[in-house]
Amino acid sequence: MGSRSQLPAGAPHQFESHPRLLAVLNEYGYTRKDSPVIIQSFEVSNLQYLRTRTQARLVQLVDGDDYDFKTGKVTFAAPFDRPYDWTKAGKTANFDTMLTPAGLAEVAKYADGVGPWKPYIVPVKGAFDAVGKMLDVNGDGVVNYADASSQSATTLIADAHKAGLMVHTWTFRNEPKRLASDYKGDPKAEYLQFYRLGVDGLFSDFTDTAVAARAAYVKELGN
Repeated sequence: MGSRSQLPAGAPHQFESHPRLLAVLNEYGYTRKDSPVIIQSFEVSNLQYLRTRTQARLVQLVDGDDYDFKTGKVTFAAPFDRPYDWTKAGKTANFDTMLTPAGLAEVAKYADGVGPWKPYIVPVKGAFDAVGKMLDVNGDGVVNYADASSQSATTLIADAHKAGLMVHTWTFRNEPKRLASDYKGDPKAEYLQFYRLGVDGLFSDFTDTAVAARAAYVKELGN
């Protein structure tokens, strides 16, 4: 389950929807860490609240506004710069602070995993000409994500695992315009890169492709 409730931090009475969620989970016995359910949220205080009331797995989602094709860094602009409850509390740090070793250690106090946007794990960069214009690599007349190329992975997966957190990234799609140029239009190539890097789970809008790529990865491992 994903949640972007944008609820401010505060007393438990502010989390009016949570008793209903917990009641449904209790009804079906989804109350343990091995239950087949994961509750995810871009907010923090609701996950902290839920941690005191269920052992079902919780994942802190980590967002961003866009990416800088020159640096490969995630960029930030409201409302995708930080959790809303941070904004309400006057906190000015951005989402990426959650992914530092100190930030991951803090997330581990209330969540079982972290759900970073894909570019936090595999940055993408474009190629630029002498005047700083990004090149239309595929020649389709539009300069976008499909003209960028994936870069070396960050240490995020290893850092999260060291903090005891699973990594559940998002969102994988099949359209060519959603794929970096080095995947050559093959969405399975992107999945395989992330599987090989050690992600524990992912969101996909094309489940059949995700499953097929997973099967290819398992076969690759000899299993």
